[in-house]
Amino acid sequence: MLHEMPEVQLGVIVYSYGNKYEKYDIDGVTYYLVPTNSINKTSKKQIEGCKKAIADFMPDLIHIHGTEHSLAKAVCMSNERNIRVIANIQGLAGPYMRYADGGLSLWDKWTNITPLDFYRGTFLLNAKRSFMQRARCEHYVLTHITDIVGRTQWDHDHVMTVNPNLDYHFMNETLRDSFYEKPLWDYNKCRKHTIFVSNSGSPLKGAHQVLKALPIILRQYPDTVVNFCGSSVMSNNLKVLLHFQGYHLYLRRLVKRLHLQEHVRFLGSLSETQMKQQFLDANVYVMPSAIENSPNSLCEAQILGTPVVASYCGGTPSLLSDGHTGYFYRYEEYEMLAQTVIRLFNTDNFKNLSANEIKTAFLRHNKKINAIALINIYKKAKPN
Repeated sequence: MLHEMPEVQLGVIVYSYGNKYEKYDIDGVTYYLVPTNSINKTSKKQIEGCKKAIADFMPDLIHIHGTEHSLAKAVCMSNERNIRVIANIQGLAGPYMRYADGGLSLWDKWTNITPLDFYRGTFLLNAKRSFMQRARCEHYVLTHITDIVGRTQWDHDHVMTVNPNLDYHFMNETLRDSFYEKPLWDYNKCRKHTIFVSNSGSPLKGAHQVLKALPIILRQYPDTVVNFCGSSVMSNNLKVLLHFQGYHLYLRRLVKRLHLQEHVRFLGSLSETQMKQQFLDANVYVMPSAIENSPNSLCEAQILGTPVVASYCGGTPSLLSDGHTGYFYRYEEYEMLAQTVIRLFNTDNFKNLSANEIKTAFLRHNKKINAIALINIYKKAKPN
């Protein structure tokens, strides 16, 4: 974007887990490192650091990325000159809080507790409560800014409910560079009856729903394998086990109870290149979240042309047209997830679906169009 607006000077405030406020100038960009103890709770030290940064840089406009973390609130609290503030929505902690436990039963929450949960307080019983502080930060930010940038009907309706005086601007996301490049997904080169799930880190991401669907799929396709990005929950390594949280333990026990050990792989963290390869290798990509705004992983699957099955939730209806650029199912209805995957495994003709996905996603995530959209937002959001 700086190439399109060479007159723009950019200053960036970032978290620092050090003890002191720092400033660096790198490649024409000024970076301010603000000491932060918690991303969920705003501190006096954060506010003081943000005040210093704003006074030093003297911006015409402040642009916050993400509304739910402590530094976003600190910036708003430090804005003594009433500079116009724009915020980009990523997710929304308030609405997410309703779905944070992924529909797990009270029994599942009580019986899956690890030593790390005691140390960090990350009990499944606290899944919803853990969003509360972020939701408070988010509410403060949404009621103390002038402009909001979103990309789905869902995020529009939620933020405008909180603050109807906001100026809402629409702008799509730009994806990681390698996803704009060949190779694209090819049915003849993918691993047949392989499913890829890009996040298994928390209950709201819904990995357990895929595990529940898998025995149904295996009845017709006994060679099916699901590759999960996320912690190696089936590992017997003591070091790995000590890093388990309750949800990891729950997934491990569910795999064993359903006798799925030979049909699931937990791949750990993946690089951009590794992630793209998983999309290319998969016969089907599944996005099983209980709630999302606009998951980039779904968009990355679409731009490669990988067949997509996604839960109907949050902002996903703004990204996917059922039967045209992917397929929907209800989050709770893992039986429908299973049958949709089976139908996709039953066909070898993905030409239209992949072409529709690629065409739609390339337009939606066009770098040039998105850069111009941001420039126009900046021009509209002129300083007071």
